[in-house]
Amino acid sequence: VVLAQGAIEKPLVFAGNDRPGVMLAGAARTYLNRYGVKVGNRVVVVTTHDSAWHAAFDLAKAGVEVAAIVDVRGTVPTQLVAAADALRIRTLIGWTVTGTKGRLRVSSVRVNPVTGDGKVGGAETIACDALLMSGGWTPSVHLFSHTQGSLTWNEDGQMFLPGRGKEECRLAGAGKGRFGLKSAFEDGAAAGAAAASDA
Repeated sequence: VVLAQGAIEKPLVFAGNDRPGVMLAGAARTYLNRYGVKVGNRVVVVTTHDSAWHAAFDLAKAGVEVAAIVDVRGTVPTQLVAAADALRIRTLIGWTVTGTKGRLRVSSVRVNPVTGDGKVGGAETIACDALLMSGGWTPSVHLFSHTQGSLTWNEDGQMFLPGRGKEECRLAGAGKGRFGLKSAFEDGAAAGAAAASDA
């Protein structure tokens, strides 16, 4: 058996994160690229992961106004910032979301800079009709766990990964921490070939 169960995007926790119009960045990207649906006309993206930047880029290229990308991390890859600049998207690196407002759906988001000691600075309010969030991805290890497989903690990725297995199965792609389409294809092909050889 080859298990290629993917990964689950993690939400972020802040006041008003369950308000209508607040959703996962990956979901907004799927709505746009698979179904041709824009989740809003003026969006803000808050993230701790590179993948949400690509959701913002896709939306901007489709004509959605991306008011800001708010990244909690202190540093991000320079190519992401350059791509955002080219699309005229404001970037707030080392900032976080501390709340949202809106009656029937989100109408604005409150953002604050995060200082080196973990405290937040003065707030700024950004008007938006959708707030997209991503706290990164967690490998979906449920099926592997059902086979009595053990999990190991990966400190660098801050995630549990499949460890020692008891059943005759192989894992591939994001379900074992190999993210990205190219990695998933390569890993899936290798796991499939190895399973065929085992059989």
